[in-house]
Amino acid sequence: MGAIGQAQSSAPVEQPSLPSPPASGSQQPYSQAIQQGIERYQGGQYAEAIALWQQALTQISAAPERAIIYSNLAIAYRQIGQLDRAIAHWEQAIQIYRAQKDEAARSAQARLFTEQGQAYSDLGQHKRAITLLQSAVKITQNTPNRLTEAAAQGALGSAYWALGDYDQALAAHQTSLKIARELNYPPYITTALNNLGNVYASRGDRYTYQAELAQLEGNNREFSRLSQAATQDRTQGKTYFEQSWQAAQGVSGLEEARALMNWNRLLVRSQRSGASGNAQTQITQHDGNLILKNFNRASELLQTAPDSRDKAYALINLAEQISKVEGSNLQPATLLEQALTVARKIGDARAESFALGSFAELHEAAGDLNRALALNRKAQFAAQQINAPDSLYRWQWHVGRMLKALGETEQAIAAYEQAIATLQSIRGDIVGANKDLQLDFREQVEPVYRELMTLLLESPPSAKVKSVIPTPKSLLPNPYIQVSLKTTKSNRAKSSVEQVVDILELLKLAELQNFFGDECVQVALAESEGEAALTDTNTVVVYSVILDKQTHLILRSPDGSLTHYPIAMGRQAIEQKIDQLRYFLELRATEDYLSQAQKIYDWLIRPLEANLTTFKPNTVVFINDGVLRKVPMAALHDGKEFLIQKYPIATTPSLSLTTRQPVHNNNLSALSLGLTVERSPFASLSNVRAEVEAVNQILGGTKLIDEGFTLPNLQTQLQKKSYPIVHIATHGKFGVDAESTFLVGFDQRLSIETLDNLLRSRRSREAVELLTLSACQTAAGDNRSALGIAGVAVRAGVESALATLWYINDEATVPLIKEFYSQLRQPNVTKAEALRRAQVKMIADANYNHPAVWSPFVLIGNWL
Repeated sequence: MGAIGQAQSSAPVEQPSLPSPPASGSQQPYSQAIQQGIERYQGGQYAEAIALWQQALTQISAAPERAIIYSNLAIAYRQIGQLDRAIAHWEQAIQIYRAQKDEAARSAQARLFTEQGQAYSDLGQHKRAITLLQSAVKITQNTPNRLTEAAAQGALGSAYWALGDYDQALAAHQTSLKIARELNYPPYITTALNNLGNVYASRGDRYTYQAELAQLEGNNREFSRLSQAATQDRTQGKTYFEQSWQAAQGVSGLEEARALMNWNRLLVRSQRSGASGNAQTQITQHDGNLILKNFNRASELLQTAPDSRDKAYALINLAEQISKVEGSNLQPATLLEQALTVARKIGDARAESFALGSFAELHEAAGDLNRALALNRKAQFAAQQINAPDSLYRWQWHVGRMLKALGETEQAIAAYEQAIATLQSIRGDIVGANKDLQLDFREQVEPVYRELMTLLLESPPSAKVKSVIPTPKSLLPNPYIQVSLKTTKSNRAKSSVEQVVDILELLKLAELQNFFGDECVQVALAESEGEAALTDTNTVVVYSVILDKQTHLILRSPDGSLTHYPIAMGRQAIEQKIDQLRYFLELRATEDYLSQAQKIYDWLIRPLEANLTTFKPNTVVFINDGVLRKVPMAALHDGKEFLIQKYPIATTPSLSLTTRQPVHNNNLSALSLGLTVERSPFASLSNVRAEVEAVNQILGGTKLIDEGFTLPNLQTQLQKKSYPIVHIATHGKFGVDAESTFLVGFDQRLSIETLDNLLRSRRSREAVELLTLSACQTAAGDNRSALGIAGVAVRAGVESALATLWYINDEATVPLIKEFYSQLRQPNVTKAEALRRAQVKMIADANYNHPAVWSPFVLIGNWL
């Protein structure tokens, strides 16, 4: 369930101002129904309140009174977890208030925008929530309703927190806290303090993660800086949780319990032993005693708190926390029983689904699979009743794991396929919503795909089955389309290998969407050609799949047939070998890379050689998995020559995202940009001027160097003229997420998103055929960093990208780039072939034949 945060609620249920009763003193029937609904709501009988208000709504014609009833219905629907209905009823009320022009109506709109925004955040649609909440803040700043402003700022901070935008989150929560203190409103004070603690704790986790990567790369200075920042943030988070706990005492038992539980979560994370989040954690005796004390107090507070959806979720969270820490006398099963009782009492099917699913996982861990399966079926039913795919996929995944453990392979495969089909129906929310270290994706989404591929490749079913997994194109044209579990790519039975390719394509889309955290993947998917036949271009595609026990290669021939090659090397072994190869490839002073490049060739390429010889492909396109993205396939060596000497090579994150239009060799001009001067902490680039001038001489166009290489100048040039090629020679980094992926301009850093916005703003012009990024580097310490370079063409909105896997500032870059562009101008020469010829020429030169110089250049995307 994640860290427990709470956005301030600003909308209690209201009694409409109804007409006075007739002189006889008799009361309108609907007036009584409204009042009874309020009483039921206040007693936690939300379904009965809804029924009464729905009845009253049919009898009320006055718009202001209808708006209040719609708002009350929305609040009640939110309490029982039916967020889609809640949002719809708030929208009805908002439309009524929009038609009114007075200040009271504007204040009401702000309040409803705030509530609606929180509901969208609950659904994981944080960007949509932010738009609504920003509107609420803007309205409240021009009205006297400061309590609503505090609520809107608090909800806005929570939405920014979920997106990993910690600076914006802190600013919003600090504003909310300031207003709450000025108004002396304790409920909002405790919530704001708790939310501030959450943001600092999350940012501390991010700093720790980045510090670990810096240590792996040998950057001790950066490791020290990030470690210190992590410690400071955790200390600050602890302070806020303590303050929230103190402020909540005597005010709100639920808020006090939240503060204690989040405090515990921070204590556990701060002293983790390097084990995974699901393992038992080692902590100091002092903190261990404090954690147990906090657990006991939180449990006491939750027992006496009034029944509500927040109480139900708090009990579920408490049960999950206790199951991961030894020594507590509290029983997770008891807490989950209590959560289930609360959820059923208030009619919240969403909370009921999570309670049942957590209960099932508890029984699975105890080895009682029959009981776990029975509870899981109930959890799925509850999720389906309210169309809650965010919980449904988890329980389908859970069933797949259990059936696999029971040896029921075909049934397990069916369950996993249902989980993935459900995932694909979730508007990108689970995949792209929460960028907090992307741990939600790594732990809660990616394993679903990989575990199913493991079943299909390593324990294949006895007979071919029809897949229910949607293909990427079935998600279009609407990126928010609901995918039916009956959707199939083909009505014929599919082999296990065919199903794996479908799953792998979906996983690649999900990985990129999670990395970049936006809809760029959906845009690229809409513009691509899908999986059109590769026959015309005589292209071979090689997929790699790295699983725990084995690595698998799948070769797609030009006619579309698939051949599967299992390799007896699991994830840990291949990661170690590839990391070694990457390290040696960058050492230009030694030949240590050679033996490692030959070993990797024997493992990965040698099994394919017979088919490659038969097909004689014009291009070999690699769709690499995990750590394999970090090394250039061109540098693999068969003992006599490099792979690039045999075939043109390209890479792409997904065929579904790759357009395939031939380059217009006779119509190439370039916008060439370069930075030669130092931009701390990046050193000067002595060879960039010669590189940019060479590109300009060969292709023509416009060159911008140093002072000319600014964001406004780049924007002006792209608007003035259509350039088929954009060549950028500057420092750049592909980090662990979109925020740490950037290029260095003279005036500022350029994010890939900024570059994408500039290039896509030229909608009336022809697409950029090639984006070249020279002198950039991909962080070597983490597999996720390679996702940035793998998806750079997709994110920058271009057909192809030529980029470097590691930093190289060498005079050798100039002849390689010159040869590449010279070859690209030749008739019928593809981008992949032009790069091959340039790299082969470098290999033939004794001064430049080391792969440290030529192999980091990789072609991404359209290879034609």
